[in-house]
Amino acid sequence: MVNELEVYIIVQSATKKFTGFLAKEIIESNMRISFLQPNINSYKQKNEFSNFQNLKPLKYDTVSFGAMKKTKFSGFDAAVVEKYKAPIEKFNSNEDFENWTKSKIEELAKRDYKARQKDSQIQREALLKEWFIYVLQGNSAFTPAMQLIILDAITKNLKPNNDELPPVLNKGVLADCISELNKSLKENPKNSFNFHKMYKTKLNAFYLEDTNTGEEGTKWIIIPSKNHDSENFEANVTKLQTLSHKNWCTKSFNAEPYLEKGDFHVYLVDGKPKIGLRFEGKKLQEIQGEKNNTQIPMSYYDIITDYIEKNGLETSFNAHREIRMAHFNKKRIEQIKNHLYLAIQHKDTQRILNYFGIETEQDENGKLIIDEFREPDSEFTYKDLGINENDLFKDIIEIKRNAYFSNYDVTNLGCLERIGGCAYFQDSKVSKLGNLKSIGKFVIFGNSQITDLENLETINEDARFDNSRVKSLGKLKYIGSDAHFEHCPINSLGELEYIGKDAYFTGSNIDDLGKLKMIRGDAYFAGSPITSLKDIEVIMGDAFFGNSSVTDLGALHTIGRSAYFKNSKITDLGNLQTIRRHPFYIGSLLKEEDFANIQHDLF
Repeated sequence: MVNELEVYIIVQSATKKFTGFLAKEIIESNMRISFLQPNINSYKQKNEFSNFQNLKPLKYDTVSFGAMKKTKFSGFDAAVVEKYKAPIEKFNSNEDFENWTKSKIEELAKRDYKARQKDSQIQREALLKEWFIYVLQGNSAFTPAMQLIILDAITKNLKPNNDELPPVLNKGVLADCISELNKSLKENPKNSFNFHKMYKTKLNAFYLEDTNTGEEGTKWIIIPSKNHDSENFEANVTKLQTLSHKNWCTKSFNAEPYLEKGDFHVYLVDGKPKIGLRFEGKKLQEIQGEKNNTQIPMSYYDIITDYIEKNGLETSFNAHREIRMAHFNKKRIEQIKNHLYLAIQHKDTQRILNYFGIETEQDENGKLIIDEFREPDSEFTYKDLGINENDLFKDIIEIKRNAYFSNYDVTNLGCLERIGGCAYFQDSKVSKLGNLKSIGKFVIFGNSQITDLENLETINEDARFDNSRVKSLGKLKYIGSDAHFEHCPINSLGELEYIGKDAYFTGSNIDDLGKLKMIRGDAYFAGSPITSLKDIEVIMGDAFFGNSSVTDLGALHTIGRSAYFKNSKITDLGNLQTIRRHPFYIGSLLKEEDFANIQHDLF
């Protein structure tokens, strides 16, 4: 759960879309972060720490060097020493090590994380902004060593020549990873680990589980701090972990340090955790809802304020600010509900969306074409206004630009047929795509409830199925750019015929390529159960067969760049006629004579 942040946005877009990027200065004393908006059209702007007067030089530049030994380090510190080859012979104190670690974090913050596509770049910025703020400022329990390991892991694969995205931040899952790794490193400081893989695996499992507290009924439960019940402290830590929502960091790692500082109050509804109140000493320090987003859920505002008032709870500046903001938003909601009373009563979607600045028009059949779909405000949802979000989609047939479904209660897209921009389904409750036939840009299905694409036929840019629940591609025939199938239950590509750029089958469950004929980029088959390429005729980029199960190249006749056969099971090139660049077969079951009739150009 989050302490007060000191985040300064130097430049914001006039359209209120955040396009700023990572930390521009990390001040040693309090790790304050500022953000500077780059020119997303050129991405030529560079981070220059010298432009900021408040930036203090790190002390490790001026220390008199001594000689620390590895035995002086333990846990995450020891892991950093091993993993990043810290020059401990130059350190004469733990402060020197921490300063060196912070310098490595600075390097991560200054790095240019541009992607191949503009949309991927914007998505990276938004996700990384959230990660850097939380890890560096939002959780006081994270040491510099922990911060370095986390941020290095989630940024490691973000290269200018790909469109990889950092995983979605879930504070509860992150805390669980830290807790598990902390225990492992205490037992064996040299333990080898892949933090990125650990986090993504736990994140995937997170969306398949429910929060079960073992409690029943609707009530407040008080878990005493170490100061108030030292004899049962360990049992109370376990109790807090059990009663915490799975989104809360007290579900694992932060339960102990927070309970050492103060009591914790949890509000359960039918046994499910909805509200958490964190104390430091006698003061209420923080109020969190299920989303763990530093905002008081409006549906629980009265319950929280009544509880605070009846029990005479003293609030900190942080908690008081949260309550003030929620009170302000409650008044705003009441005013909006008055203005939209008739529209809400008559389920007038057009008037409701127009009120929040979303342009609408009607087609010849009276169906709605809207400019975009987004939340009415960053502080509250349509549900808070008493609007059933499924009712909004009864008449919407087209969304011209982007559609944001994350954190909504909408479950069915009704008569919607077209989304012209990007579609964000992660963390949404949408389970049915209904009549949706086309998505104009990229789509993210990871961490969503969608299992079947039903009538969807076209995705014009990237299709992100990685870490999703999608089992069937339905009628999907066309993916215009990259296709990511890692860690999802899809086992057949069904009707899919075309992938416009790279195809990532590594770590997938796909064993049947269906009707796929063309991959215009690279194809990665390692670690997948695919044995036959079936109807694929052309792979225009590189083809990676190493460490794969592929034995039959099927109808494949052209590879547009290089082919990598090392450690593959392929013994026969079948119908293959052309490899435009190098065939790499040393260390494979193939021999030079197998390539005698293969056309290729050496560059």
